Amino acid sequence: MFQASQITNQTIWQQFHAQQDPQLFVQSWQYAEFMRNYGDDAFFVGISDKNNKLIGGSLVAVINAKRGRFYYLPYGPILPEKDRTEAFKALHTFLKQRANQDKVNFIRISPFWEDNETNKAIFKQNQYRQAPMHMIAETTWVLPLNKEPDALFKEMRQNHRNLIRRADRDGVKITSSTNPADLNKVHELLKITSVRHHFTPFSLKYLQTEFNAFAPDNVTIYNAHYDNKIIAASVVFFYGDTAIYRHGASILDEQYQKIPATYAIQWQAIQDAHSRGLKYYNFWGIAPEGATKHPFYGITRFKKGFGGEQYDLLHCQDHPLNFKYWINYIIESARRIKRGF
Repeated sequence: MFQASQITNQTIWQQFHAQQDPQLFVQSWQYAEFMRNYGDDAFFVGISDKNNKLIGGSLVAVINAKRGRFYYLPYGPILPEKDRTEAFKALHTFLKQRANQDKVNFIRISPFWEDNETNKAIFKQNQYRQAPMHMIAETTWVLPLNKEPDALFKEMRQNHRNLIRRADRDGVKITSSTNPADLNKVHELLKITSVRHHFTPFSLKYLQTEFNAFAPDNVTIYNAHYDNKIIAASVVFFYGDTAIYRHGASILDEQYQKIPATYAIQWQAIQDAHSRGLKYYNFWGIAPEGATKHPFYGITRFKKGFGGEQYDLLHCQDHPLNFKYWINYIIESARRIKRGF
């Protein structure tokens, strides 16, 4: 009933992707370019029905990791719910058949699907298992932009509204830039923030490569200026119908800790997303309910305070293809235990 085949025509994929809701930037043609430029590979698979109409598909990254080579589908595949079971079988069969050619050891999927029993059953039927750790945010916070900015502001937590007003009174100035050279400051602040929140920051090369794939029209660096210096910065991607808060960092100096610069940045980015006519502002990852040791625990209250909805996505799924998968499984299991989540 359904047939899977590789898509090599950029226009075909972009036209299909433009019809989705939401439009996920990690499933875009630009994101595939980023993966290739960063040193991995990527291709697209389309799922067609009996009338040869494209009804689904996914970006498939070919990840070259020291622990093993594997296929990775970030927030894929995109499949209609009513045909999801059969369409997924067609995709899975295609990937298994191509796996020998690409010499991959397993297939890994982080679906942008609701975490429910129906979706879990689809993976179980195709011999997938829970991955030892996640690859991308699985609990996210999304703000619909279907109201005017004044209404969005009123629906924020009162504390957030007060801090945004205070930032303005204190003289915090927000500037925006599409100059990749400004990523140097973002990276510097990320290294500082990583110490405070106990995470491994992305490399400068990663930031630059990702930025350049979407620049200049679909990515913006926001800087918060106070006391003649940049005390906070964020990188926001604007893709399709969604703005994505991708990276954020702030200075560690105690004298600036009480300046609500990060609140001002987010409010400016939300207003910019609204002015572009976008439907969603995606704050990216938050901690699951009750996960007090999660690395996102400290920023979860910050993100939720702007208003929005929680998306609980299905956990990352693995399909082993050979014994080498278990080497990766052991390494990642040890990393998960060390991180505590």
